[in-house]
Amino acid sequence: MKISLNSLPLSGRIAVTLFLILLWYGYILAVLNTRLAVGTTIESIAEHYEDHSLTKGEAQEIEEKGFVEEEVVIEHHEEPLKKGESSITPQEIVQLGHIHILGFSLLFISLAAILTLSAMGERWKIILLSLLFLFLSLDIGGLFLVRFVSHTFAVIPFISGIGSGAGIATISLVALYDLWLRKG
Repeated sequence: MKISLNSLPLSGRIAVTLFLILLWYGYILAVLNTRLAVGTTIESIAEHYEDHSLTKGEAQEIEEKGFVEEEVVIEHHEEPLKKGESSITPQEIVQLGHIHILGFSLLFISLAAILTLSAMGERWKIILLSLLFLFLSLDIGGLFLVRFVSHTFAVIPFISGIGSGAGIATISLVALYDLWLRKG
């Protein structure tokens, strides 16, 4: 007997539907959190994650002129950071990446299990899962590139966030169609 989404008992169909609703609730909260904490433009992503620490020359010049550099932790700011102001530390970005990748892996395997039970063609399943994996990976990987390489890489997490949402939406819609509308 082949197991598919539309052959699940009512309790299984309800469970998958409620999981997808919770998934979207979490995704919407993640987008709102990003909007409030970082911003949702390429420029705000670049500003938040790029390195704003002083260069050795700037620190030496300040020291020679009698100024003392103080560490400032900024939770949220309206004005762009200036050279020398606090930026996200390497430890903070590793913690952020660690937590998100663990969550993304559970999100990915849950969606993959649901998608494999759908009636979508095998080739499309492989393409969709590959793209979702790529977008979820680049979402955090792009932040590392912004922080440690160049702010110009801010376009990567911007696009991957949109791509992740599109992948989640596609799998959700395919699953909901199979669960409640597909015959046989």
